[in-house]
Amino acid sequence: MDEAARRGVAVMVHAHGDEGARAAVLAGARSIEHGTYLSEETIGLMQERGTYFVPTYVTMDEMNEEQYDYVLRLRGKYMVPQLEKAIRMAHEAGVRIATGADNYYDPDSINRISIEVEQFVRMGMSNFEALRSATVVAAELLQVDDRTGRLVEGYEADMLLVPANPLEEITALQDGLLVISNGIVAVKRIPFAVTD
Repeated sequence: MDEAARRGVAVMVHAHGDEGARAAVLAGARSIEHGTYLSEETIGLMQERGTYFVPTYVTMDEMNEEQYDYVLRLRGKYMVPQLEKAIRMAHEAGVRIATGADNYYDPDSINRISIEVEQFVRMGMSNFEALRSATVVAAELLQVDDRTGRLVEGYEADMLLVPANPLEEITALQDGLLVISNGIVAVKRIPFAVTD
């Protein structure tokens, strides 16, 4: 942490346990990834010090899927409710929460940010807060918010067209009809013409 600080490099700490997460926050970590067993005290410390929380909920929840062995599924049955409790406490305390995933995206995986955003809403965030966790807050965490994370003239942006307003129906994010990445159509699942 000291070496990273000397070079102006942010440190993101993967910690399930509260003791390790608390030590990381005290040492100056920019964010805690996972945070499965965060205590109320550590969450308060995160809020006080401006430490971000990236719970990777969708990654953790994926352990409960049938394609994984019984050991992971057994762990998931206990760990995922603990993580949900930590997310709810962190949200209530005002900790900045960003979306994130922690493994590869295979075709059978449920590991999608759109699902994490939906779960954040289920856990008490407003649709707007959950959308910000995947855009503005994530960009702030990565310290690239001066050039991306919001739709502003001159910013880098990926735009997603969905079939309904996600501020009213958050699950609409799971049905991307059109993706424009830095001004180029990357995915087009709609019948009308789109010009570059």
